[in-house]
Order: sequence, then C-alpha cells, then structure tokens
Amino acid sequence: MHFNLIRERLKKRGQASPPPERAFSVGYGEGAMDLWLAGTAFVLLVIGLVMVYSASAPVALRHFGDATHFALRNAIFALVGIICMVSISRLSIDTIRALGRVGFWISILLLLAVLVPGMGLEGGGARRWLNFRLITVQPSEPFKVMLALYLAHLIAQDPGMVYRVRDGMFRLLLLVVLGTALLMAEPDFGATVISTAVVFGIVFVAGIPLSWIAGLLMLAVPLAAMAVIMAPYRFRRVTAFLDPWDDPQNSSFQLVQSLLSFGNGGLFGTGLGQGEQKQFYLPESHTDFIFAVVGEEMGLGLVWLIIFLFAVLVWRSVRIARFSTDPFVRLSTTGLTVLIGSQAVANMGVVMGLLPPKGLTLPLVSYGGSSLVITLSAIGLLLAFSRTITPPERPKARANGTREAEA
Repeated sequence: MHFNLIRERLKKRGQASPPPERAFSVGYGEGAMDLWLAGTAFVLLVIGLVMVYSASAPVALRHFGDATHFALRNAIFALVGIICMVSISRLSIDTIRALGRVGFWISILLLLAVLVPGMGLEGGGARRWLNFRLITVQPSEPFKVMLALYLAHLIAQDPGMVYRVRDGMFRLLLLVVLGTALLMAEPDFGATVISTAVVFGIVFVAGIPLSWIAGLLMLAVPLAAMAVIMAPYRFRRVTAFLDPWDDPQNSSFQLVQSLLSFGNGGLFGTGLGQGEQKQFYLPESHTDFIFAVVGEEMGLGLVWLIIFLFAVLVWRSVRIARFSTDPFVRLSTTGLTVLIGSQAVANMGVVMGLLPPKGLTLPLVSYGGSSLVITLSAIGLLLAFSRTITPPERPKARANGTREAEA
C-alpha cells in the first residue's frame, strides 16, 4: 500500500505543468540560484587545483622539465569549465531539454568515432580519447551527462512509459544498451557502471515498479560478473582488492601504495608538497589516486572535509529534485546527482581499498580536461534547475509574517 501511494503521487507530479520561466537572480527565494551548491563546487575546485599542482609536480618535472605543466593545464581547463558552468546556469529549461535531445546522439557519434582506427587514441590498453589537435576529448564524459538529460526528457514527455514494457522500458533499455555497449568496446568499465547507476536512479524516481528494478538488477549483476571474469586484468583487480598484500609488487601495487599514503599522512599529514608516495611510487597520483595524496600531505582533516563537501553537494542537488514540480527537472537532477555522487564515492572507495579498482577520476579534484569541464557543466545544469524551484517558506519567515499581520 505504501508503494502504491508513492506511485500515485509520482503520477500526479509527472502530470503537473512546468513552472513559468523566471528571471535570473542570485540568493534565496523564487528564481534564485543555489549559492550553497555553487560555493561547495568552488571550494572543491580550489582544493583540486592546489592538490593537482602538488601531486603532479614530480611527474611534470621529469617528463616536461616544468613542475607546473599539469597544474597550468588544469587551471585552463578549470577556467573553461567555469565559463561553461556560468553560461549553462543561465539557460532556460526548454533550451536544456533541446540540448539533451541533440547532445545524446552527438555523444553516441563521438563514442563510435573513438572506435574508428586512426581517430581514437589508445592508452593503457584502451581506446577512449579523440584528438582534436589542441585538446584531447574523452567522449564517455559528455555521454554520461547527456544520457541523464535524454532519459529525463523521454520519461517527462511520457511518464507512463516506465509502467509499460514494449513501447516503454524496452525503448529506454535499447538506448542504454547502445551506449553501454560502445563504452565496453573501448573498454571503459568504470563509465559503464556509473552510466548504469544513472539509469537506475532516474527510473526509480520516475516510479518504475520495484519488481522491475529487482529484475533489472538480476540481469545487470550477472552481466557485470561476466565482464569481470572474461577480462583477466579486471579479474586480477578484484583479487587484488580482496587481498592487496598477496601480490604487493604487481597486481596490488597501486592499491598498496595508496594505503601507504594514508598511513604516512596520519591525522595531520606530512605537509603540502611533502608527500613521498607521489615521487614515482604511486601511479596516477594526480588523476585517479589524487585522494591518496590528499590523505598523505593534508591528513585526515582534509579527507573528511572533501567527503563532507561532496555530501553537501548531493544534499543541495537532492533538494532541487525534491522541490521541483517539473518532471524533467526532477529526473535530470536525479541523474546528475547520481552521476557526481556515485563517481565520487567510487573513486574514494577505490583509493581507500573499500571497492575494487576502476579508472575513475574524483570530480572537481582530479586532473583531467574532459572530466573537469563536463563536471562543471553538470554543476551549471544543476544551478539552472535550482532557479526554477520555489522552496517552502521558512518557519521564521512565516512567524514574522503572522506578527506583521496581527500588528
């Protein structure tokens, strides 16, 4: 009965017309941009800029003769991302819906282009990048955002499709299978897992029957297990995760070095720039494993601060979805929240040895042009969505209004 009541409420909310367009403003109240969300993202970005410089300096000095090589590039990516974030935050909901419809298919074409010999760049046994001379783009990054927007558009257009099989969920699954198949062809198992999480988050909030969720999980889990077993390097990662000290010089090397980083840092850290593991002991120290450098140099305090900031980011995003009356905004916000939140949890879990290793950056903190620009663009989308909600009045404000009326 409880789930039926929730489903009926979701149906009613899905049929509600979107709120009228409001003028752009900053602050609290109607049509206001969420400054908590923007401020939290900015603090994480600043932490990332500082830590990328510290973590990348030894590698940059050895390979390029300039300790600031990666730090300067990261600062440029951050500037581009901020421009994208501010520009996107001013877009109307109709424009964002159109962007999702077109952007999804463009991202599919980019994923196809990666697989074309001569176009896609290889690295680490995978083909995940496109080289556009001045910049290198990883198409899986925009795909995850466009997937959230496009699925939200389709379901908002026809809320009842999550209750139908043939012309509803089957249609959505075809789109998901198309995208994830292209991701696995690169291969990019991490992006596939995050994309799948985004889909589950959206259809859950859309009101899909829980029995269907269970069925999809029963299908997804064996497929993921097969993907791990059929790829020897993935299987070695899982065994290394289960017992990292069994083979510390080979399959478990990166995880062991990461754990040693946290051990060296202790409560207060060794000091900014004073870490030892980044001195060619810890691979990918400025990208996938930058959180370990944070733990070593800045100690437990900054580790907890970063976790807290991501929790605030998720909380403010959930708040947007909660108070929105527009189905597209609610579902898109859900997808983007799952995207950023699950990737942050996955990265930190891997670095601390709580999850099997996957190639995922820490949003807003790790070095990576495509990841940083796209994440800031996703924050811009959330800020645009935040301008369309009207949170309930605060109790204090209502009390003041009552006293004024009585006077």
